[in-house]
Amino acid sequence: MELRQLTYAMAVADAGSFTAAARRCHLSQSALSTQIAQLEGELGVRLFERTTRRVVLTEAGQLFLPTACRIVELADELRAQMNAHTAGALRTLRVGSTQTATCVLDLPAILGELRRRHTGVRITMTAGPSSELVGAVSDGSLDIALTGAVSPPPDPRLDFQPLLPPEPLVAIAPATTPTTAAGSVTLAELAGSGPFIEFHAGSQLRAMVDALFRDAGLHREIIFELGQISDVARCAAQGLGTAVVPRAFTAGLDLVDAVLLEIEDRPALTVGAYTRRSDRAPMIGAVLELFENPAPR
Repeated sequence: MELRQLTYAMAVADAGSFTAAARRCHLSQSALSTQIAQLEGELGVRLFERTTRRVVLTEAGQLFLPTACRIVELADELRAQMNAHTAGALRTLRVGSTQTATCVLDLPAILGELRRRHTGVRITMTAGPSSELVGAVSDGSLDIALTGAVSPPPDPRLDFQPLLPPEPLVAIAPATTPTTAAGSVTLAELAGSGPFIEFHAGSQLRAMVDALFRDAGLHREIIFELGQISDVARCAAQGLGTAVVPRAFTAGLDLVDAVLLEIEDRPALTVGAYTRRSDRAPMIGAVLELFENPAPR
């Protein structure tokens, strides 16, 4: 028994004619008659008496019709509820972003363009460390987490999509720091350049920088631990210590007794989006497409 067959039977009962019901259902009369015959065969009863002038419900048909109407109404109600749910989901986008992703991706501009293209969308945004944001995508409290790639992958249910080429990590160091012939600096030279200014412990950036020096067997003295990467860069630019930061945070820095140096091993952070594999909401696709193809400025 199919829902459409119930709808066809209701149309015949209401129109009192197979011909009129077929027109209403946008079917040929023969196709409609076949569907009704299949329904009657499955139910094991005749639903209609066909006379030369009119089609009328049999006794079984009179019993059938009210329940059929309720089933169709419930199906319509369910469809409306699901459409409303989907529409609501499409109008709300819950975004989480790390400081690095916000800066590198120019996130305010991207989200502003999203609002201009999709005027009904409601955007919520939160900032936090990578582990917290990726966990929120896993548990469904965020739709998308913009952050650096986490290794090993944090959850097999998540997809990671890089959004830009890897973001280089660069050094802001005292002007007296020795450099290589190519004008870059080695990790050993950085470690010997003086005390370090670092992003707070527990962040992905801090973990990356710690791993760089640890894997090279180098120790560095840390004198500042700050909560904003921009503050790390600004303090280093004033000669207060050495810092390793994403290049995006060095734009427009006023360097005082400090220099901006490439690191010889070219460490980099891949910034992208974590989403749930099971989530195919069009609004998520719309925002990812904007990152890949931003509006011209």
